Amino acid sequence: MAWREFTSTVGTRGFFIGVVIFPLIMVVGFALVPALITNQPPPVRGRVAVIDPTGRLAGEIERGILERAAESGGPEGAIARAQQLASGAQGNGATAGQALEIAQGVVAGASAPELRVEVLPDDTDVETVKAELYATKADASRAMLAVVQLDPNALTADADGQYGAYRVYVRAKLDARIDRQVIRPAVNRAITDARQRDIGLDPERVRKLTAVVAPQAQVVTAGGERDSSGAAQILLPLGMLMLLWIASFTGGQYLLTTTIEEKSNRVMEVLLSSVSPLQLMVGKIVGQMGVGLLVLTLYGAMGVVGLVSFSLGDELSTSELGLLLAYFLIAYFLIASMMAAVGSAVSEVHEAQSLIGPIMLVVMLPMIFSTAIITNPNGTLAAVASFVPPFSPFVMVLRVGAAEPVPGWQVAGSIAVGLASVCVASWAAAKVFRIGVLMYGKPPNFWTLLRWVRMA
Repeated sequence: MAWREFTSTVGTRGFFIGVVIFPLIMVVGFALVPALITNQPPPVRGRVAVIDPTGRLAGEIERGILERAAESGGPEGAIARAQQLASGAQGNGATAGQALEIAQGVVAGASAPELRVEVLPDDTDVETVKAELYATKADASRAMLAVVQLDPNALTADADGQYGAYRVYVRAKLDARIDRQVIRPAVNRAITDARQRDIGLDPERVRKLTAVVAPQAQVVTAGGERDSSGAAQILLPLGMLMLLWIASFTGGQYLLTTTIEEKSNRVMEVLLSSVSPLQLMVGKIVGQMGVGLLVLTLYGAMGVVGLVSFSLGDELSTSELGLLLAYFLIAYFLIASMMAAVGSAVSEVHEAQSLIGPIMLVVMLPMIFSTAIITNPNGTLAAVASFVPPFSPFVMVLRVGAAEPVPGWQVAGSIAVGLASVCVASWAAAKVFRIGVLMYGKPPNFWTLLRWVRMA
C-alpha cells in the first residue's frame, strides 16, 4: 500500500514539474538576479536649496554636494563601486573574469549628475521653500529635491559646549541614497571642517589621523580561514525552516488530495475490501512520507551545494542535518495525521478548506516569529514554543540553525514531546479515518471530528 501511494505520486508529470523543474527555475533565477540589480543610485536631477544663517558654510556645502553627486553617478564613483563589488564577488567565490565583468558593467552604467545647488538668503521663509518639495514640475531638472536649513549656532557652542546642527527636508519618494550618500555627508563634512579650523586644526590631517580601515573578521575552521558572513547566520536557519515546511507539506498535501479523490471515486471501497482502515491510513501516510523525504533530499542537496559553492559548507554540520531529518519526521507525521483525518471526512477538495485553514494558520506562526527566534534562539519565546506541538519541529530547526547553541536537554525534550504528539495525533486520526472513510453527504465540522474521536 505504501509503495503504491509513493509511485502513484512521484510518477505523475505534475510532481516532476513541481518538484524538479521548479528548483531548476529557481537556480537559474538566482543566477540571473545579480546581473539585473545594481547598487548605483539613480541619476541626480533637480535642485537642492541651502539656507545658511552662519554665512560661512554654503559654499563648502555646495562644492561637497556637487562633488559627491559626480562621484555617485559619474565615472569616478562607478570605478570605486566596481572595485568594491568585484572584490566582494571574488570573496564569494567568483573568478577573476566574473569579477571583471561585474566591474565593467558598473562603469558602463555610470551616469552624469544633473544637480543644481541654490544658496538662499538667511531670511528666506522656510515653509515657502518646503512647499516646492511637493509641487509638480514638468521639467524634472527644475524639481526641488531637498532643503538644507542650518542652525544659526552650527559653528558656535553654547555655555554647555553643545553645538547646533541642521535639518534636511526632502521630496516624497526621493531615493534614500541621494540623502545618505550625497547631501548629508557633504553638510557634515562642511560643518566639522569649519569647527576644526576654528580651533586651529587641519581638517585633512584630522581625517587621516582618525581614519582606520576596519578589517573583515576571519572565521577559522579546520579547512582554513574565510571571511565572516553575518547573512549566513540568518539565511541558514530560514533555509532549514523553508526546507522543512516544503517537504512536510508537500507529502501532506498529496496525502489529502489522493485520499479525497479515492473516496469520491469509490476507489476507497475497493481498497478496504482487502485491507483494514488502519492499514490503509498507515500505508498512505508512509507512502507520502517517501515523497516528503524525496523532496527534502533534492532541495537539501541543492542547499548544501549552494553553501559549498560560496565556501560556507562549514556553517552546516552533520548533527544539524540529522536533527533536520528528525524534526522532519515529527512535523510530517503531525501534518499527515491531520491531513488523513480531514481527507477521509470530506468528499470534495473545497470541503476540506474550512478544516485545513486553521491548521495552516497555526503552523505558520513559527514563520511569522522566525526573526525573533533566530536573533534570540534561547529566549523565552523560543524555549517555550519548542515544547508546544505542532510548533515544536519548526521552532527547533530555527534554533538549531542559529548561531547560539541550544541546550541538549531542550533538543531531547522537544523530540520527546514531538514523538508523544505524533502518537496522539495518529491515534486520533485513525479513529476519524475509520468512521469518515465510508461516510458521504454533508461534510463534518471541527466539533463533529472531535465527537468521532471520542465515540470510535
